[in-house]
Formats: sequence, structure tokens, C-alpha cells
Amino acid sequence: MTNRAQAQHCDVAVVGSGVVGLAAAAGLALAGHRVTLVRREPAPPARGSDPAWDERVYAVSPASRALLEALGAWQRLDHSRVAPVYDMRVYSASELHFGAYETGIEALASIIEQDNIAQALEEVVRDAGSVTQLVAEVTSVDLVTDFCSAALGLGSGVRLQARLVVAADGADSPLRTMAGIGFEEQVYPQRALVAHLATEHSHRDCAYQWFGDHGILALLPLPPAGSGAGLGRCSVVWSAPTALAEELARATPEEFARRVQAACGAALGTMTPLGPVLGFPLRRRIAATLLGPRLALVGDAGHLVHPLAGQGLNLGLGDITDLVAALKRAGAPDGDDPGRRLRLLRYQRARALPIAAMGTTTGALQQLFDPATPDALGSLSGAFIATRELGWRVLEHAPVLKRMLIARAIG
Repeated sequence: MTNRAQAQHCDVAVVGSGVVGLAAAAGLALAGHRVTLVRREPAPPARGSDPAWDERVYAVSPASRALLEALGAWQRLDHSRVAPVYDMRVYSASELHFGAYETGIEALASIIEQDNIAQALEEVVRDAGSVTQLVAEVTSVDLVTDFCSAALGLGSGVRLQARLVVAADGADSPLRTMAGIGFEEQVYPQRALVAHLATEHSHRDCAYQWFGDHGILALLPLPPAGSGAGLGRCSVVWSAPTALAEELARATPEEFARRVQAACGAALGTMTPLGPVLGFPLRRRIAATLLGPRLALVGDAGHLVHPLAGQGLNLGLGDITDLVAALKRAGAPDGDDPGRRLRLLRYQRARALPIAAMGTTTGALQQLFDPATPDALGSLSGAFIATRELGWRVLEHAPVLKRMLIARAIG
């Protein structure tokens, strides 16, 4: 800690400048709070006119789009690099089809690069008059000495006093650790591989997903690569069993494209690579609580789920929607203090069901289609597989259940 002459004060300190952290800073500033955004790196320069494609893409739900629109970020996206998802086809024992039209919505999701969303939010934060940005690491946290505020010690020598600290510093959140908040973790026997591929046939704004012994393979639509025919483009997310994932990671991009083409039955024709193949381990991590004294966890700091449903970012942006709503000043009996315990408890209650439901659903699907599950059941494996496939077929012919699933996914 530094002396009082070096102290700075704000209503809310947001720690972390990923998409969720930027959205938190923008949303809380628009709600009338004086915000300090603490980031480890300076804001990146503006993207050029035709930047390379970011391998990290998100399936942004209608609810997340509504938040981005309210923040003014949706309007600042490069929409030439945004692809709508009007349909989704999921394959296992049979085919499941989910359509935007049958659900009465414009699109099931929008596929957007991380850089595209981050750049739009950076502009919103930069233009917000009530956001101060500090480039520094948090070296200490004091949540108990002062009843009216929390204190952050920064590597730059600044002592930051905030009525509320929002931890948006990722799955390995140093703030969560400093606050002594534990978590439940499950490491999946899978690794995810992501890449962009050019395809012979158009995806027709449809997302695809295959469940099988190969794991979970998803093809997400991207804007076409050019104006000519046969210039489709998609993003691949392959959550493969560890042994297969290690084999795929050793393959060249060309061989990886051929393996994807074979695994999906050449659904989009011949596939060729558009860039490198990236890999990362898969795990589920849920914090024991989203709250500490004058502290709220958001995004991956509070919850990390399997990527098979593409809902990680949507969960994080849902955190911001509910946090801003919980801290609204209008008519609040507890004045303008954003760190009051009752306000934070409203936030935690609002997030309990969405986080639990998504973590349970993705974990159950991963377990259902883990190739190791039938082996572990021994003589019961045949009955397990038959029951799983029967459930799949029942769902395909149950429109009410399908609409409920879509509503949960996009809400």
C-alpha cells in the first residue's frame, strides 16, 4: 500500500479488460457511476481496414445483443464480419433442427470475432466521460478495513479506493484468490481445437454440431470469403477426447481440415484451412460465491463452462445485465452506494439459476457423449446408449421441448 497522497477514489473499480470487463465498465458508467477500469495492458490500437480473422469467435445470443445495443457497442461493430445464425442442426442418433423462424425471433445467434466485439466496447469505454483507465496489476486487496469502501493496491504505486470492486479478471482470477473465494472444478477428458476453414458449399447461415465418439464437433457460420460461388467460410470448434485431440494438434492445418471434413461427412464439401489451429484444455469451474465484502465476480472469474453450447460469453454478459440492474439507483432505499450488501445479494440471486442451469446442462451433455462413459458402465453400456438415443429421437418430435431449449439458450 502507498500513502494517502497517492490514493484515488471511485464508485466502482472494474479489474480486467476482456469483453466482459469492458462491458461492465461501459454499463456501470452509463448507469451513472464513476468507474475506474484497471487493465494489465494498454488499450490496443484500432484494427486496420482488413485485419486477419481472429480464431476466437462467439455465438452472441439475442439477450447479449440487446445488452451490446444498450451500451452502444453493437452499432460500432464491423457488421461485414458478423454472421447471423438462422438455423442449427445437431446430429447424434438422429438430426435435431432448431430454427429462428419457428421460435419467432430474428436469429438464434450472431457469430462475431472477439476482436470485433472488444474493439467496439473499447470505443464505448473511451468515449464514456465517467471512466478512468489505469494500466497496472492489482497486487493487494483489502475488503475489510474500511466499512465504506474496498482498497486495491496497484503495482503502479496507486492505492485505489472503491465502493465496489468488480472482478472481471478471468478464470484464474487473482482477485478471487486474494479475496479467499474458492471454487469447484471439473477437468474434462477433452481438449478443444479451434480454426477457420474455407468450405466448398455455403453454410446458408446454419450452425452444425455433431456428437459422437469423436467428441463434439461444431461448425459456426462466418461471412463468406468472397463474392464468388464456393467461397464459404466457417469456424470450427472440436472438443475431442484427449488422445484424439493430441493427435489432431500434431496435424498440419491441411490435415486438420481433412479430418474435420471426414468427421462431419463433408456436410459443406471440401474444406481448406484459412489459418492456424489453436488448442486449449477444457474444464468447468464454478466459484463458491459471486460475492465478497464490496466485491462482485463476473464472467469467467465466477463461472467457466464447457464450450459445447457456446454460452460462456453470454453467461458473462448476463452477469453485467443483472449487476447493472441490481445496482440501479432510482428509488433505491440505500442511497447511491453500489457496494451495499443487499444490492449485491440481488445480483447473486439473479445469476444463481442461469449459471447452475448452464453448468449442469453442458456437464451432462459432455458426460452423455463422452466415449468413456459406456465403457465405464460395462454390461449396462448397451442400455445407456439405447436410452440416450431414444431421448434424442423424442426431443426431435417434441416441438414444445425444443422451443424451451431454444429459449434457455438465447435468454
